[in-house]
Amino acid sequence: MDAIHSGRVRMRPRWKFILSGVLAALGVIILVCTLLFITSFAIFTLRETGVLFTPIFGMRGLFTFFAALPLILIILLVLFVIILEVLVRRYRVGYRTPLLVSVVAILIVVVLGGYGVEQTRVHDMILHQARLPGGGVPPPIAIMYRAGVQHVPGVFHGTIVSIIPGGFLLVDQDVDATTTVYIDPSTMIPPGAKFQPGEEVVVFGDEASGTVHAEGVVQISD
Repeated sequence: MDAIHSGRVRMRPRWKFILSGVLAALGVIILVCTLLFITSFAIFTLRETGVLFTPIFGMRGLFTFFAALPLILIILLVLFVIILEVLVRRYRVGYRTPLLVSVVAILIVVVLGGYGVEQTRVHDMILHQARLPGGGVPPPIAIMYRAGVQHVPGVFHGTIVSIIPGGFLLVDQDVDATTTVYIDPSTMIPPGAKFQPGEEVVVFGDEASGTVHAEGVVQISD
């Protein structure tokens, strides 16, 4: 009140408040869409390379999973979450909510939303176009998608083309190569699994000269 009476407070027209609110809301929408894209793309790259399934293969598989996480995408995700949190706190639902609760809520929404976007397989369509000469995908986007699905050592995601004694032949869709996979009693596989040609699988194990002695194999259901 002292500031008002002393003239240190000036009135602002209503349109400035409206414009500020509209720009803030637009910023929130753009940030949410960006976060959904980053999250869904990260999930897509992990699924496409087969890394998403490696934690079920024990501690070594878990280490492989963390080592293959897209660090740049995670940094961008954290950065945009912080910016979104700053914008959200302009509104009552934001500043009246504890910071930790607000951040966790944003992360849950982003992860679940990103998973939902990834399930639409829009990234699969973009990758397919990116692999085609003149596919209509801008070069930076095409490079990003091709780089995101590069082969991860020890992880093989592909389709069984034929059954051989003691294993099967696998076509890795990302590197366009055929790999011979051998299974022994120590290989971790789902109970009762019967591998057949045409099945999509992820194989975890060491490769030597196009041959993999599998530590684990998991079937992928679309």
